[in-house]
Amino acid sequence: MDDAKEGVVYFSLGSNLQSSDMPEYKREAFLKAFSKLKQKVLWKFEADNLPGQPANVKIQKWLPQSDILGHPNIRLFMTHGGLLSTQEAIYNGVPLVGIPIFADQKVNVLKSEESGFAKMVDFQNITEASLDLVLNEVLSNPTYLNNAKRISKIYLDQPKPPMDLAVYWTEYVIRHKGAPHLRSAALDLNWFQLHLLDVAAVLFLILTIVIVGLVFIIRTLVRLVTRRTTKKKPQTKSSKKKN
Repeated sequence: MDDAKEGVVYFSLGSNLQSSDMPEYKREAFLKAFSKLKQKVLWKFEADNLPGQPANVKIQKWLPQSDILGHPNIRLFMTHGGLLSTQEAIYNGVPLVGIPIFADQKVNVLKSEESGFAKMVDFQNITEASLDLVLNEVLSNPTYLNNAKRISKIYLDQPKPPMDLAVYWTEYVIRHKGAPHLRSAALDLNWFQLHLLDVAAVLFLILTIVIVGLVFIIRTLVRLVTRRTTKKKPQTKSSKKKN
């Protein structure tokens, strides 16, 4: 990475997803898009060989992600959008190209996109053209890097370092003998109270009463109207006979 004058693009789909299991046509789309970049590409790839591997792409079964994202030559992180990966990118102020697959990944990528330091690519419909478009956009537009640095400053602006904060609260709980005043009242609730099932039951009862009441009123009104109609009909017939 030290020799990468144009910077480095880091691509990893996390520990639960393996790039080597990617369909061949998708893998080829990535390779063709990467071959057009002037940056070097580090790809966490779980196989020993990658057919069609361009000269600017280096594969490795395991890579020290935290160190890579903290390197001054990193330009872009292509990620599945896992929570920890997103947090590491924010910590280091690195723009993202998110390729969510499942779970919370899409939400994380969308939030990053709304914050202005990421772009999302739909994995199901990924093509060489879509990758070219998003890679050129994020790498050439300084707005993404500036927003990543801005969000990183906000994230790092804490009253104390995380370790000092953890030590403080540990000692705080010890000093105050378990700190019972900080104990959540939710711990003393029954399971149905904790999940608001009692509230739901009351609301359901009220709704049932309202519906039953409305049905009763409507049926009563229909009966009254029907009775009046049936009473008027005989009078009409008798009046016709007299005439």
